[in-house]
Amino acid sequence: MTWLGLACAMFGLAALDVRAQEGAEFTAAERRSLRGGELVRRQSQRVEGGARLIGGTSFIRVRAPVERVFEEITDTSAYPRLIPAVVEARLVEEHGDRRVVYLRHELSLVSVGYHVDVRIDRAAHSVRFELDPTRPHDVRAGRGFLSVSRYRRTDSIVTWGVMADPGNAVLTSLFGGVIQDWILRVPWCLRGRLEPGQQGC
Repeated sequence: MTWLGLACAMFGLAALDVRAQEGAEFTAAERRSLRGGELVRRQSQRVEGGARLIGGTSFIRVRAPVERVFEEITDTSAYPRLIPAVVEARLVEEHGDRRVVYLRHELSLVSVGYHVDVRIDRAAHSVRFELDPTRPHDVRAGRGFLSVSRYRRTDSIVTWGVMADPGNAVLTSLFGGVIQDWILRVPWCLRGRLEPGQQGC
C-alpha cells in the first residue's frame, strides 16, 4: 500500500506538472468516472534536480458537502485512516493556518518518517504541504496539495496532487510499482471515510 500516498513527500521539488494536471479539462471518460464515484488518476514520473519523482493528480466525487470534507482533511488525527500505510500522524507545531506535522509510514518491514510544513487556505478549501528540510526526514523530496470543490448541491469533488521521491532505495526496489499505484489513492480513502458503505483504506 502506499505510504507514499501519504501526502507524502510533498517536498520542495515539485509543484511542476501537478499544477498543469490540476487545471486540465476532464475528458468525457473522466467525467463519466467521476459521476459514477470512481477514482480518476493521472499518473506522472520525472527526474527533477537529481530526484526521481512519482505521483500525479487524482480526483473523486464524494457524497458529502464541502465543509464536511474539508473538516476531515484538516484533522491531523484522521490521517492514518486517509493516507495508506500511515501509522503515526502527529501535530508538532501550529501557528494559525500553518502547521508542522510528523508522518510515519510502515510498509512490510520498512518504516519511513518525515515532517511536512502544512498551509491551510480555508477560503479556498485547500491544503498544501511540503517537506520541512530543517527537521528529520527519511524521504528525499516532494510536495502536494488537497482541495475540495462543490459538485452540484450537496456533493464535492476532491482533488489530490503529489510528486515525491521516497529516497529509500530498499523501499523503492521492493515496492516501487505498488507505491506508484497507491500514491494517488488518498481521495478514494477519504470517500471511504465519509460515505457509509464505501470501502476505506
